[in-house]
Amino acid sequence: MDQALPKGLTRRVCLALPLAGLAPRTGHAADYPVRPVTFMVPYAAGGTADILARVVAEAFGEVLGQSFIVENKPGASGTIGCNAVAKSAADGYTLLFTAGGPLTIGPNLTKNAPYRAATDFKPIGLLTQVPSFLVVNPANPAKTVADLVAAGKARAGKLHFASPGVGTSVHLLSELFRLEAGFEAVHVPYRGGAPAVNDLLGGHIDFLFENVPQLLPQVASNSLRALAVTAPARIAAAPAIPTLDEAGVKNVGVGTWYGLLGPQGLAPAVTAALAEALRKTIASPAVVRRLAELGVETDLRTEAAFAGFIAEDDARWKATITRARIEVAN
Repeated sequence: MDQALPKGLTRRVCLALPLAGLAPRTGHAADYPVRPVTFMVPYAAGGTADILARVVAEAFGEVLGQSFIVENKPGASGTIGCNAVAKSAADGYTLLFTAGGPLTIGPNLTKNAPYRAATDFKPIGLLTQVPSFLVVNPANPAKTVADLVAAGKARAGKLHFASPGVGTSVHLLSELFRLEAGFEAVHVPYRGGAPAVNDLLGGHIDFLFENVPQLLPQVASNSLRALAVTAPARIAAAPAIPTLDEAGVKNVGVGTWYGLLGPQGLAPAVTAALAEALRKTIASPAVVRRLAELGVETDLRTEAAFAGFIAEDDARWKATITRARIEVAN
């Protein structure tokens, strides 16, 4: 799942101060890289994954002394771009920068997945877990999460929630939320986040989960009412919004994560060099400032730790798909 950010927010990221304070290339992995490296983003330009990939690509160019180019290859909820990387040469010159959905949700929704995260990719590093806001229309009588849950229980199967599509991370987040809260609701999938948000703004949908970077402008302007945020603690960009845990719904987690992977078979020295570049990237004050503008905090986990994280995420969404009785396509 990923869709276009509001123009103002995208512009703010693109015009952020140039990167500063990054260490120069240190000669890791012999001469790698000796030519430009491609970050494949399996979504259209302008979304959260695309914005974060460009921040990281620019920083990697400073650290490793070579051009890092972002290529957008959208389609099939991220599957097309991910599959292209899985089938590419394991030489370190085609890498995947993606949200977690195409790796830990998509393959669990189909019996004929073209790849599996555990066998077809080499985890390099997790950059961040991006929380989502739970939002309603300001005209909605629900002022708190407890109000929304009470309405869901009182009107079993009558509330409608939106998502950018079946199998997106925020679709599964919404399903897990209503399962943990103990009520039934109807999923209304859209073709992208923008039409989903528009119908919520129009009062046609009861609630929606969506990434903080996508909704921050609407929440800040009170165009949408945020009832909670799926973060471990309140976020600096919206300190008045309680966490979902604080609001009384546990075990939902953060939601969407973004990380860097290569095709399986990537040389250990290249993997280590890229992981080290990611460490230096998130230590840059300029990068920290850019991410803060998006309401994003880093959560670095590299190589084996990232692989373990992916395995846990895969198991969580597989269980959620089973609990929510989401039909698995052939």
